[in-house]
Amino acid sequence: MTAAAAGLAALCLLLAPQARAAGPAEGAAGALAEAEFRLPGAELVEIEGFTSPAGDIPCGKRSFSNSWHYKFHAAGEWLTVNACADSVLNAAKHLPYSKTEEPRTKLPRAYAAPGEVLKKLAEDGNFSPVPNPLDRDILMRVRDLPAKDGRPAGCYWFVSQGKAKALADCGAARTWNLAKAGPAAAGASGGPLIKGKDTAGRYLQAALDTMHKKTPGARLMLIEALVDKTGSAKCVDPKDGWSYVFASRTAPSAFGGCAGKTAAEFVLFDGRSVGSMESMDPITPPFKDSDLALSRVPAACRKNYSTISMKLRNFKPAAAPVAGHSLTWTIDCGSLRYYVDGHTGSYLGPGKK
Repeated sequence: MTAAAAGLAALCLLLAPQARAAGPAEGAAGALAEAEFRLPGAELVEIEGFTSPAGDIPCGKRSFSNSWHYKFHAAGEWLTVNACADSVLNAAKHLPYSKTEEPRTKLPRAYAAPGEVLKKLAEDGNFSPVPNPLDRDILMRVRDLPAKDGRPAGCYWFVSQGKAKALADCGAARTWNLAKAGPAAAGASGGPLIKGKDTAGRYLQAALDTMHKKTPGARLMLIEALVDKTGSAKCVDPKDGWSYVFASRTAPSAFGGCAGKTAAEFVLFDGRSVGSMESMDPITPPFKDSDLALSRVPAACRKNYSTISMKLRNFKPAAAPVAGHSLTWTIDCGSLRYYVDGHTGSYLGPGKK
């Protein structure tokens, strides 16, 4: 490359738009406007996102993981709007399996910014975020919680990373440690992330849009595929691609994605291959994609097996294979089984087939 060409390339990098980092307050007005259009009388009841140790999210990509998730409620219905700063990505009705634990109380007009919450937690010695060079994995959620363990009912920030969990009141005046961080599970060295081209996340939005139009009220219950070492569908046959299984009041249905092609069809799904549907709750994006999840299991899995089975399910607490981790990737390499947290991407250890 000539000096002139190198200079031009550097100039282009300087002029290229940079991803803007934002907290939840910046996108709240846009999210509310979108919610009021789709759900009259909507009130903001919860905000959630996966942040950096600074408590913000980059807004440069139009994806679930690069947005704050604003949940609204009105007249017994819920709506989720994904937005980041002044960009509203999408909105969809939230259809909970059980409404008993869903938030209904309007958030206060003022709440501490995530960065302030993380700073206060660190000062109190109740939570110290660990920077993750591969991805953001600090879950932050603000909503109304019932009275518990001597704490009064009210608005709280919930924060977690791996096994570390903490609470702060809405104004970040007081904090509590809910669980001390434990040692990493043995064997959690999967090697570097190999970015996949045909991962579970590639077809997610198309699956949700298509099946919600085809079968109103359908709930995503399972995502599965046979994958290669990058966490991409093998696609030896069109039916070997990613399968997104939805449950509804009528017949279960599935959406398939493979090598850029998609298809939707009704299927006979009795749950025998993945466990009873009664043991699962619907999957609600975002989640850690299949390539990242596969990078967290022992390296021998990718090294020694050319075909790997991956399933994402949101288990009810009593049925979770690893206590305290409901949204779980199950990764089978031959006779070996491993679990990865679908929210944080943390390795949860081996299991039995």
